[in-house]
Amino acid sequence: MPACTKLHGGLRSFVALDKAEILILDTLDPVVAVRTAKATSKAMGIDSEGGVRRLTPETFAHSVDLLQPDIAIPPADYIEEPLPSLTHGKRISKSVSRSKKWLNEFLALKKSRVAVFAPVVGSRSTELREICAQGLLACDGISGYSFNDVCLQVPFAEKLDLFRHSITHLDVNKPRYMQGSSAPDLVVRAILYGVDIFDSSYAYAVTEQGFASLYYFRHDSETSGACMDNSSYSGRLDMWDSRMFDDFSPLVDGCSCYTCRNHHRSYIHHLLKTKEMLATVLLQLHNTFCYQQFFVDIRRSMDANTFPKDARRFLERYGCSASELGLSGAADQPSQAFDELDMLSRQIFSPTTKIQRKRNAEPHNIGNESGLKI
Repeated sequence: MPACTKLHGGLRSFVALDKAEILILDTLDPVVAVRTAKATSKAMGIDSEGGVRRLTPETFAHSVDLLQPDIAIPPADYIEEPLPSLTHGKRISKSVSRSKKWLNEFLALKKSRVAVFAPVVGSRSTELREICAQGLLACDGISGYSFNDVCLQVPFAEKLDLFRHSITHLDVNKPRYMQGSSAPDLVVRAILYGVDIFDSSYAYAVTEQGFASLYYFRHDSETSGACMDNSSYSGRLDMWDSRMFDDFSPLVDGCSCYTCRNHHRSYIHHLLKTKEMLATVLLQLHNTFCYQQFFVDIRRSMDANTFPKDARRFLERYGCSASELGLSGAADQPSQAFDELDMLSRQIFSPTTKIQRKRNAEPHNIGNESGLKI
């Protein structure tokens, strides 16, 4: 029995999560883009640190009752897409019917009053996405929709087009959650298409690289005099850089997070070099604060009815040309200022903690200075 299930209040109490934050219990890690576990007719396959695990709707319902999240996303038959043959035909049809079956089983088994966000599947098939949407419309007990196309090997602009096609057949009054698109440039583009909720993996990915976030959404930040040096336009500050050795300024001038108010760049650099756990703690505090402020500024922009204009300025500032913004249908390459999620998904170990991960079956090249292949 996990220790977190023994504490009254579930997982939120166990991790001391603020009540203002939304706790989502999902079946997959949104950081992982390559998955090896396969689904069966009765269970979803999950890659874990201990190998492949099988997750049934019954097991997940029991976990939801114990952990008491705010939102639960039931198991679904997500398609791993290594071959073009998986983008059409019976495999996708089976995915849709299997996901619907598991959803109904989960709804019948769960006892807690948690909000359920139903997975929307269908891969690249617009026809099967419509069939999936029609089935969800007829299903009671759904509070919102979940879109997990992390393993769909298409440009992000095409994922957004598929998302837009799906939501035209769903209840417009229910919130829409998109996994795997938590990088700031992807968030801005997805909001323009109607996505409401995102996971917060990006701040974690930045920390795991040993970086400090330096991005801002507000269009007036350049003239405010706060935190805008040359590295600000890269979206991050590399705390491994040798120039941090004797830099006694805060991570970001004017930032009010705990780390910036109490520590300086040289100290964080030292902690990373000596492999101290405190390095990731302090970086995570700053990067999470920056990420939360990013969404605060987005909401303010929406309240002021200036979001489309502010979104374009933000994307252009961090390396997306006008033709890549996704505002006019064309888009492709994400901004290199926010590629930490892609970096992390291809790494077997964390650069900051050196923790081994069993995420990929094959070695991958990572973008470090030595060109090491692991």
